Amino acid sequence: MKQGNIRPGVAFHELRPEQIAERKRERPVAYLAFGILEWHGLHNPYGLDGLKAHGIAMRLAEELGGLAMPPMYWGDHRGEICERHLDGLMPVSEQDGTLWNPGDTMCGALEVPRDSYERNAARSVRNGGWRLWEELAVHAFFQIESYGLTTIVAIPGHYPLMDPLARAIEKYKQDGGRCGILTLNDERYARDGKGDHAAAYETSLLMAIQPETVDLGRLDPDLTKPLAGVALGPDPRTHANREYGETALQLMVEDLRVRLQQLVP
Repeated sequence: MKQGNIRPGVAFHELRPEQIAERKRERPVAYLAFGILEWHGLHNPYGLDGLKAHGIAMRLAEELGGLAMPPMYWGDHRGEICERHLDGLMPVSEQDGTLWNPGDTMCGALEVPRDSYERNAARSVRNGGWRLWEELAVHAFFQIESYGLTTIVAIPGHYPLMDPLARAIEKYKQDGGRCGILTLNDERYARDGKGDHAAAYETSLLMAIQPETVDLGRLDPDLTKPLAGVALGPDPRTHANREYGETALQLMVEDLRVRLQQLVP
């Protein structure tokens, strides 16, 4: 089977009951990926965060034992997504003698009006921002616990999820949750230790995890041309490659191997 596809054997939702029980006996660890639906450039899929996080979960389960749970995409704060955040931060620039704004590209590519994001963002604010997401995360933790798993490795593919995730973990513990929870933040394994948004690092990770979803050919080869919604890291046109992603994945495996041994000898 082509590398990058979900492989049978470790994904909880693809296994029969006796297969789940067998893997649980070997190592009662659940890997739970969190992502959101957000712009990641013309070259990456919209669900990069969740695809990346679930790919990491699958790799960890294959290498270290345990089960990769279905990833969670819904419930995030729609006022804090790339289409709202980067559009406001990135100044209008001049391209070929005309004014250009990244929001025009982000909305134009999806064929949606710009105010559609604003309306959805306002709704999220009225409904408590991250409240729903945190409740869903706590719900997922308790459901995983009910299956007899004792350790959860939470993998937030979207970096701004770190704070709401910490609040969800605290709420889970306050409500009597018994699983030990580790958080794996993939940005720590970038060369600069910071990660990026759809730039060289995230693109390289997805090239290693699900390469058929990445198309660098969608980007303008003229390196002087700005990239809409690609930020915080080196240009993927010159620095993204599968080897970079594979190296980071292996660092994650080795790091978590030690952390799990410390938590569950």
